[in-house]
Amino acid sequence: MKFQRSLLSNAAIYALANFSVAGVPLILLPILTRYLSADDYGKVGMFTVVSSFLFIIVGFNTHGAVMVRFFDSKIALSKYVSSVFLILLSSVFVTSALIAVFPTPLLSLTTLPVSWLIIAVGLAGCQFLVQLLLTLWQCSDRALSYGVLRLSHAITDSVLSIFLVVGLMASWEGRLSGLAIAWSVIAIFAFIKLRKEGWVSNVVDKKYIADALRYGLPLMPHAVGGLILSMADRLLVTKIMDIGSTGIYFAAVQIGLILGILADASNRAFAPWLMKKLTNASLEEKSTIVYYTYLYFLGIIFVAIILSITIEFFIPFLLGPEFIEVSEITFFMFLGNAFTGMYYMVTNYVFFSTRTGLLSLSTISTGIVAFLISIFLIQNYGLLGAAISFMIGQILLFLTTWALAQYCYRMPWFGLLNKMCKN
Repeated sequence: MKFQRSLLSNAAIYALANFSVAGVPLILLPILTRYLSADDYGKVGMFTVVSSFLFIIVGFNTHGAVMVRFFDSKIALSKYVSSVFLILLSSVFVTSALIAVFPTPLLSLTTLPVSWLIIAVGLAGCQFLVQLLLTLWQCSDRALSYGVLRLSHAITDSVLSIFLVVGLMASWEGRLSGLAIAWSVIAIFAFIKLRKEGWVSNVVDKKYIADALRYGLPLMPHAVGGLILSMADRLLVTKIMDIGSTGIYFAAVQIGLILGILADASNRAFAPWLMKKLTNASLEEKSTIVYYTYLYFLGIIFVAIILSITIEFFIPFLLGPEFIEVSEITFFMFLGNAFTGMYYMVTNYVFFSTRTGLLSLSTISTGIVAFLISIFLIQNYGLLGAAISFMIGQILLFLTTWALAQYCYRMPWFGLLNKMCKN
């Protein structure tokens, strides 16, 4: 019972914190869709896609290694975090240089200026640094500190963006400037905090750099595959249709993230506890974990259906007149995010087993299949096809990862299900 109260309390804090940040685009939606055209909002969406891709590149996913090694008493944590920080600085420098020298591929794909592409690299680096501090706070069960930082970021981002877009009429560049400045300010604070709490030192260790890369690099295909599954639809809408259609679709994505944010928060509370629990879990404890996971599956599908029904009444207030057709696709966006939440609940077993190479193979394969499905559906059904392909991609990701999780770490998924059916 104490575990349940603690987990629910932390989940509530993470939910509020993550909603405050990831929910900023949703909070700004009524303003941006009235002050920006669909084309301009499409550019905001494309910048989000680019920065998400670059977040995978910078740091090479090594912040995940910090969570795993945090509980290892043999690791000198400050040296380990410093080594990860060095990886981040090196990758940001190299990525910026490559984009500056070879900008053409991204220019043709995103329609964004080179200057904003390079800013996106810096923003991704800031996101990584902040995530590093948040990961350490998660592992230390400091949910309140986590929440205060995320809320501060959300307020800074919102205020700056509204001032620049509404006050100065800076269009899409105003929104992106607010985004970049907010992340920069919070990243500076995160670095100071890391130093103050002794999690970053002036010493790095080649052994730790190698260890972090051994964890992070095999996850790169997994992260790229996940990005294809979650964001390739936006790139394809831009290429097959136009940037204005991307703006409309991006508005639908933001509405669907109402559920996505809640799912992410639940996982952030659940994952650290699960990592510790799986080390010596008995069969009875495993059965309890599986039982509550099934309840979660049913609950999140139910919430998705309810949200898809009730959101119809709010769309005229959330969106400007140019974006109203979003209402035709929100059902599929909510269901897709529900399956994303279910994926979170099973992928942790693969991370615990450290067999991340298999996860990468599974995700990239699923991503390729979903990408091909997206091309067909968008060409034939437009934005509706994009939404359906997003949902299909998340279903495939969940099912393949669930099968892989059972292969990597045996849990009584089907034994408990048979027992429940008999009863």
